Amino acid sequence: MSEKNEKLTKKELRKFSLRYAITAQASQSYEAMQGIACVYSMGPFFEKWFADDPELMQKKFQNNLKFFNCQTYFGAAITAAALAIEQDRDPSSLQLAASLKTSLMGPFSGIGDALFNTIPKVVMGAMTAYAAIEGNWITSIIMIAIFTPLITWVRQKMIEVGYYGGAELITSRKDQLNNIRDAVSVLGVIVIGALIPSLVKVTTPLAITVGDATQTIQSILDGILPALLPCLVTAITYFGLTKIKGMNTVKMVWILIVVTILLSYFGVIA
Repeated sequence: MSEKNEKLTKKELRKFSLRYAITAQASQSYEAMQGIACVYSMGPFFEKWFADDPELMQKKFQNNLKFFNCQTYFGAAITAAALAIEQDRDPSSLQLAASLKTSLMGPFSGIGDALFNTIPKVVMGAMTAYAAIEGNWITSIIMIAIFTPLITWVRQKMIEVGYYGGAELITSRKDQLNNIRDAVSVLGVIVIGALIPSLVKVTTPLAITVGDATQTIQSILDGILPALLPCLVTAITYFGLTKIKGMNTVKMVWILIVVTILLSYFGVIA
C-alpha cells in the first residue's frame, strides 16, 4: 500500500457508514442491486486516494459498480473490507476486492437476515404485542429507543472490523495475496454456481411416448445432470453478455422475457 493511502480514521468510517446506510436500500437496481451504494460510500475515499491517477480511479469505481446484494449490516462490513483492499494501487487488488464481495455476500446474507431481521423482529414483536394486550403502549417506544442506537453501534463496529481486517490483509500478508485471491475467486464461483438452481427456474413439460410408455424430457435431463436447463440458460446469458458486441443487461433481460414467453406459449418450457 502506498504511503499516501493512509488508513481511514473512525470518523471517516462513520461517514462511510452513513452514506452506505442511506443508499443501500434506496438505490437498488436489478442490474447492480447495492452496487450504487458501494460506489457512493467508497467514492469520496477513491477521490482522495487516487486524485493523481484518474484512470485508476475510474477502474476502482467501475469495479464496485458490479452486482452486489447482501443484508445491509453485513453488506456494509464486506464493502468496508473491500474498501481497505482497494486502497492498494496494485492491479491485483481489483480482482481480490471483487471476489471478496462476490464470495461473502451470499453466506453473510443468510446470517445477517437471521441476526438482524428475523430474530430481533420476532422478539420485539412478541414483547410489544404482549405489552399492548396488557394496555402498555409505551413498551414499543422504549424498544425502538433501545434497539435503534444499539443496532447502529453494532453496524459501525462491524464496519470497523471489516475495514481494519481488510487493511491488515493488505499490509501484513501481502506476500500471500495471490493465494488468497485465488481461493476467494474459487469460493465466489462456487457460491454463484450453487445459486443457479434456486434462482433460475426452467423446466420442460415435453415428453416422449413409445407405445404405452411415456418418458418426460425433464426426467432424462435430470438423470444426466440435475438443473441442467438452468445451467444452460445461465451459460447462454453469460455468453451473450460477454461475447456479443453491444449487448448489455437491459437488452439481455428483454431478450430473455420475449424468448421465455414464446417458448412457454408453445409448451417447450414451463
